[in-house]
Amino acid sequence: MGNEVTSLALPWLVLQLTHSPFQLGLVAALDMVPFLLFGFVVGVYADRWDRPSILLVADLVRFAALASVPLTASLHVLTLAQLYVVAFIAGTGRVWFEVAHYSMIPDLVTRSLVVEANSALEITEGASTLIGPSLGGALIKLFGAANALLADALSFLFAAAAWASLGVGRPRQQPAEKGWRAQLGAGIRWVLGQRVILENTLGAVVLNIVFAAVTTVFVFYAQHELHLDAARTGLLLGIAGTGPIGLAVLAPRLRRRFRAGQLLLAELLLTGPLMALLDVAPLLPALLAFLVATVSLGIAFGTAILGRIVLRSYVQATAPPPLLARVNASIRVVAWGAVPIGALLGGTLTQLIGVRWMIASASILSLLLFVVFALVSETKRI
Repeated sequence: MGNEVTSLALPWLVLQLTHSPFQLGLVAALDMVPFLLFGFVVGVYADRWDRPSILLVADLVRFAALASVPLTASLHVLTLAQLYVVAFIAGTGRVWFEVAHYSMIPDLVTRSLVVEANSALEITEGASTLIGPSLGGALIKLFGAANALLADALSFLFAAAAWASLGVGRPRQQPAEKGWRAQLGAGIRWVLGQRVILENTLGAVVLNIVFAAVTTVFVFYAQHELHLDAARTGLLLGIAGTGPIGLAVLAPRLRRRFRAGQLLLAELLLTGPLMALLDVAPLLPALLAFLVATVSLGIAFGTAILGRIVLRSYVQATAPPPLLARVNASIRVVAWGAVPIGALLGGTLTQLIGVRWMIASASILSLLLFVVFALVSETKRI
């Protein structure tokens, strides 16, 4: 929930300081570029080290980084350069957290229950997206964007206390490969040898570019195209959060009824038209525009969550346990490494051609990806 406050408060703060969509893209890129820089390394150590301890340290680092923003703002010395550094440090903590976090699931449940476990995690995240943006909008309006970030900082402190209460986890089995390079390469080689996982990882590159481009400038879009203030922007994002919750709840049932490939292709089919609806919304009366943008964004986020649950569960059920963190890291370096590219593209294209033309381009790219998968992908066979 704290992260959802930051997802609204940080771009709002950047716009207050710069009024620049390009700077929005740059800050968002700095938050995600650590996946490219450190992801492979993190995968090796997350297979060696105690994972709950990794989560604890990652959350304490993010607490310190985010808490510095309201502190310097209160002293009237906050700068854009500090936001660059905070975004990069918080992103580095996120790399460590996410690789270790999702690699823990097979330690906690049997492999037959990984879909249900991933669904449960996404439901909690969906509940956060339902509450967090509305809370963030209200906090920005009442206390300002910089002070709203304190809510996220405190959430990391609370989470760190929760991880500390668990104690240490299971002793990690040392990787069979000898040498750091061999251990790093083992996860990459496994992914390269799994065609379905490889092609969905490459497909995730395109989808992450699309989503990052649109979400990075969404605050700008809400301000300039829908003419919403912070509170109403937060309300829109909060209501849209019902989409991920609904589809995360339905994920186990859908997975029993449909094949994994059908669900993954459905995500690709729907993303383009849903993005296109965001382009149509500003042409409508204010209330209808708000509803169309909310519904399209909610379903788009929901289908993305469903695809993530299906693919993550497939990986967790098929990857060798001693390799799981390195496999997860390899996938995330490639897939999430595209997010800073999408963020920079979104900000730059919005600056050059306007936000609606940028969204239209993202919609077309999504549809082209579906056509490619429908024609040549092995995914439809699983």
